[in-house]
Amino acid sequence: MSQNNAKEIIFLGTGAADVTKYFNSCFYVKDGESGLLVDTGGGNGILTQLEKSNIPLEEIRYIYLTHKHIDHLLGIFWILRILGSKISKGKAENLTIFCSESLSGVIKEMSYKLLKKKVTDLFGTKILFDIITNDKEIDINNWKIQCFDIQSTKDEQYGFRLEFADEKTFVNLGDEPYNDKLEQYAKNSDYILHDAFCLEDDRDIFNPQKINHATVKEAATNAANLETKNLILFHSEDKKTFGKRKELYSAEAKESFSGNVFVPDDLESIPLN
Repeated sequence: MSQNNAKEIIFLGTGAADVTKYFNSCFYVKDGESGLLVDTGGGNGILTQLEKSNIPLEEIRYIYLTHKHIDHLLGIFWILRILGSKISKGKAENLTIFCSESLSGVIKEMSYKLLKKKVTDLFGTKILFDIITNDKEIDINNWKIQCFDIQSTKDEQYGFRLEFADEKTFVNLGDEPYNDKLEQYAKNSDYILHDAFCLEDDRDIFNPQKINHATVKEAATNAANLETKNLILFHSEDKKTFGKRKELYSAEAKESFSGNVFVPDDLESIPLN
């Protein structure tokens, strides 16, 4: 992770649910003193990824959980276990978790069963659940965040549009194919993060449409239609393109999209210039 105050995204994980060679998709958006952890991966590997990225747990004050799938959720309990203990001892500041109402219920129910009382006693006082709804607006220091329902056909899921103080915009479309109803949030943005499970040529192998995921070509076509300047591809398979993903995904994306294409590896940082 860079040591300056430049805007950046640190990708803690870039893989889909069943990967073994990547960590599950989650990332940390940072701008000076402001930071937002988006999703937490599928287990205690989140602690390793944060450590490798030089992101102290005490630095994390805001977490945005997009949906309840285990590859995006389970790391929260490890964060609560460690960070909650620090908060209870006055060694870390309060934590706010942005998530849907149903997901907050899941987290609380499991936490009461799995975590120590000194942590769960902080719920509602020093560990706060801020409920996400469609078009909800969130202010984090000098950021403006607009939440939106991605129109998932599987489970309730919320993406967001983040506007920095310099008016640069970053849009997280979630881990499913783009829905045209989201155009108002994504059109003309500076950066779009788009699910790209596999290459178009590998469609018959992975059947991404059956599991509600997109190919690289579909992501690039969407980015072109939305007139974004920068496309970031994530949430991929690791069975066919591991070790060659950056080269192969970039080449396919550039056939349909003329802007900048980023295919981050785990622990890679992308500057948001």
